[in-house]
Amino acid sequence: MLGLDQSDLTLRIGTIAAISIYSSVLLLLLGILLLRYIRNNKDRRRRAVTEIWRPILAECVVEVPETLPPLTTRDHLVLLYLWNHCYESIRGDARENLKELARRTGTDRFAKELLHARLLRRRLLAIVTLGHLQERSIWNELAAALQADNAFVSLVAAKALLHIDAKAAVPLIIPVISQRKDWSPLKVVAIFEPAGADIAAEAIAKAACLASPEIGSRLIRHLAATQSQHALPPLRDMLQKGTPSDDLLAACLFLFGECSDPRDIVTIRTHLSHPTWYVRLQAASALGKVGIEEDEARLIALLDDEHWWVRYRAAEALSNLPWMTTERLTRVHNTLTTVESQEHLVPFMAQSNAKAQHPARIA
Repeated sequence: MLGLDQSDLTLRIGTIAAISIYSSVLLLLLGILLLRYIRNNKDRRRRAVTEIWRPILAECVVEVPETLPPLTTRDHLVLLYLWNHCYESIRGDARENLKELARRTGTDRFAKELLHARLLRRRLLAIVTLGHLQERSIWNELAAALQADNAFVSLVAAKALLHIDAKAAVPLIIPVISQRKDWSPLKVVAIFEPAGADIAAEAIAKAACLASPEIGSRLIRHLAATQSQHALPPLRDMLQKGTPSDDLLAACLFLFGECSDPRDIVTIRTHLSHPTWYVRLQAASALGKVGIEEDEARLIALLDDEHWWVRYRAAEALSNLPWMTTERLTRVHNTLTTVESQEHLVPFMAQSNAKAQHPARIA
């Protein structure tokens, strides 16, 4: 009897376990099917809204239609994505038509409600939209968002402020740039696009002067992407008024070389003998871009520098001088007294010779 009871108990446990497993699998399959149904339903709804509103947005490039279809909350979310994409794709008066469309559809009010949504992507969408709409009523909220823990929120808020009023936003953003380590310099350059390259360059340069050497040097190196001379005056003032760190100094010399302003040539020459090797390196590279004939001797002297990279950059700078030819490089090579200084010129002599023989192929 005892053996029979034990086998019966084992059978019952096995049956219950099997039923539990099959039930779990069935519930899992039902969950997957439900999620797929919900996703397909959202996709169909998104496509339907897109098919209705994309032609309307395209028509707004010329004029806003007199009658507009109604919008549900879900439809309005899709419209926000479409509207922002269209806004960023066009320029000029057509943007005013899109703003008129947004006002008539209540997009400004809807976006303000989304500012306090629980989902991060909806809050970001709201900030972007209100920035494009140049909605001044949320200025204080956006200014507070600059200090948000989330880097995405703070960056998007900064760009929205610049869309609304670039001149008023720059003084707010400069100290934030100088403090936040989680803002990529490339992103910083990108957020200033609405303000224009000149305002961006000046603002980033001022922020770099206030920032720690680590942040400031990274910002300065990315200023070359703005292609603006407006970054140079704040940096010149910083170099004249104080003694910046070696990292900041090297970054400034790099930018001076990229901008190639003759007014910086004295500063560049001064740092050819700096005690830190990477400062001398940047000075040599910059002098190769802005130097005049009398600077040739200064670069030749650097070919005897104790650091390998300084010698290499000096040789490269010599080869980049506008008047430098293969014959002239060869003469310089023959006058050098050490093997170390000569070996750095050899590859640039070969490169110069190849360019002279096959200019079209090298280009």
